[in-house]
Amino acid sequence: MQGVLPTQCRDFMNKQYWQRFFKKIKKEGQQNEFFEWYGNYDSYNHLFKQYIKVEDSVFHAGCGKSLLSEQLYDNGICKNITNVDYEKISLDQMRKRSENKRPEMTFQCMSLTEEINIQSEQFDIILDKGTLDAIFPDEETPQVNTYLANMLRILKKNGKLIIISLLQDHILKTLLQLQVNIQIYECVIEKSKLYPFFIVIDKSEQKSIQFYQLQKEVQTLSIKQAQEIIKKIQLQNHFVTSIHKLRQSQSFTLDIWDNNNKQTPRYKLDIYDNDDSKILLQKTCGCFIVPQGREQSFLFGTEQGHKELIKQMKMSRCVIARMNPGHQFNNMKQVQQELSEPMKQLIPKGCTNIPCPFLTDGDEIGEKNIIFEADDCIVEELNIDDIKYRRLIIKSALDLIQSEAKIINNKVDNSYLDFEAYVAIVAGLAFNKAKEVLILGGGVGLLSRFINEHFGVKVTNIELSDDIVNIAKTFFDFKNTDSETLVCCDALDYVDQTLECHQYDTIIVDINASQANQLSPPKEFLSAEFLNKLKTLLTPQGIIIINVLDSQKELTQLPWDLYYSRKCENEINEIFYLINAQKEKKELDGKEIDVIDKGLLDAIAQQLKESRVNFSKGKWDSSMNLASEIDNIKLKHPVFKTQAFQTQEALLVQDGEIINNRKEFYQEDLKKVQKKKHNRRRKN
Repeated sequence: MQGVLPTQCRDFMNKQYWQRFFKKIKKEGQQNEFFEWYGNYDSYNHLFKQYIKVEDSVFHAGCGKSLLSEQLYDNGICKNITNVDYEKISLDQMRKRSENKRPEMTFQCMSLTEEINIQSEQFDIILDKGTLDAIFPDEETPQVNTYLANMLRILKKNGKLIIISLLQDHILKTLLQLQVNIQIYECVIEKSKLYPFFIVIDKSEQKSIQFYQLQKEVQTLSIKQAQEIIKKIQLQNHFVTSIHKLRQSQSFTLDIWDNNNKQTPRYKLDIYDNDDSKILLQKTCGCFIVPQGREQSFLFGTEQGHKELIKQMKMSRCVIARMNPGHQFNNMKQVQQELSEPMKQLIPKGCTNIPCPFLTDGDEIGEKNIIFEADDCIVEELNIDDIKYRRLIIKSALDLIQSEAKIINNKVDNSYLDFEAYVAIVAGLAFNKAKEVLILGGGVGLLSRFINEHFGVKVTNIELSDDIVNIAKTFFDFKNTDSETLVCCDALDYVDQTLECHQYDTIIVDINASQANQLSPPKEFLSAEFLNKLKTLLTPQGIIIINVLDSQKELTQLPWDLYYSRKCENEINEIFYLINAQKEKKELDGKEIDVIDKGLLDAIAQQLKESRVNFSKGKWDSSMNLASEIDNIKLKHPVFKTQAFQTQEALLVQDGEIINNRKEFYQEDLKKVQKKKHNRRRKN
């Protein structure tokens, strides 16, 4: 079709383009002049049979020279079909083909991007195969509003608008904002480089978005989730079409599915093309299999770790394969056999080391057993270096371990916390001498148990999922006592119900997002409104500790006056410690500025110093280094800047006097600059 396809998107809107298009096809003697943009009837017949009844009246919008209407008619799907297009020549040709063979089929020439003379609620089915994409090539196409209004108006109340589209960003956004019930199916067209979606829209009162992904169960999504998952699929499909080409620093992720499990992929493959042009020219490829239980380690679980691994592999293309939770793997030989076929598809063109080698850390894949599985979660036991661990995994976020405990004599070891983030949270108890702690997002209670047992404080856990509460009691030895409780409740509701009724010395927010790669906790738990509610639940010397996972760098600053933080080195978490203190306002040079009493910061520093001594005496696992963890806590906000050329966010005040006066620092900085210039002149 070279020379026939449009050179730019806006050609799709041009009537003259379509006239030239069909004439050129016929003139060049194409084998099939009936052009099917997004696959033919056979590509979607299972979905047509599901949604179209024989007695339905069908409006085929922008039919062009597609044979779809004829195939629907001839296969007995429906007979009463009205074909509409604004290009008269091709429409007349299609009418002539069917006038004797298909008497119930009609044809009308009209523009659908203008007002149309058709009564409202006339059709059971409106069929759009590529038409929306053609008339809506970019965001600057106002005609699309008229088109969609026309289609929804002539659609019967219980009818369905079926759209086959590539779902470019602006089209998806427009459809998702229609306030209708929408179902989206991922499709694969045989021997095609196009990957359209099959969308079904109805005007029912139920407003939901359901997504049917290949080899997966139906998912109900929010608008943001739908946009993210469709973008991921589109990126994967784009990669697949050029998968054999090496591109410097290219990276991608693919899921490998097992036909027997439609809930979670069996393998996750991270594909990296080397950023070293010399290594790229070698055209080599290799696969590194991550041992089970090591997925969250620095080398295998972080972007920086992957970069280190790629350097060690020295391959043009590196594939890092992870065995996902919820699947059983017998041995390394089985894993290599299962990955051999996907690897053949990933080998770059001209690869010099076929068959590509499989590498791993050690000789075995690691020992793992699934001890419990529900619709939304999995509990597994792993043996890592002869130590048994029990894990809780949420299926919607396979890359994250929700909870992990060390198991000794088939019981949870309460002297040990596996996550660096949990160790940093416990280090936050050094800010005050807490007697009562509230944990929002209690999970299976591992953090709660550690704090209760080793610090002797009363702990209340709030956990949204009833399933997780039951798992905590069944598989993680949790028992409600007078000093430790696990309550199944929505954290937002609990805070609202507890306002002005109770106070805590420490409030810990450890709430995960519902999907991977989303900000955790969700934004509503980081808003000024919610944090101010938590503030009313704090004692005067109270502190809020928040475990933040922000892989997309969404969070820039918390709406809080004074807080410290600890960035976890081996994880992507950052722990924030919000101090129950307020900045004061002070006027300087006619301008109102924020001030913090330096005495408060000195008192905090002294408290942390004293706590470090006490923490060194704890009877927990010494490998956690809890005492030294306190040293990693640093002041995060406000930032006290001493450079005269930077805007100060706040001033330190001691005994009522400003101690980092701008004028003084300006003079001091000016002397430093002049001294540097003088030294440079002497060297020259």
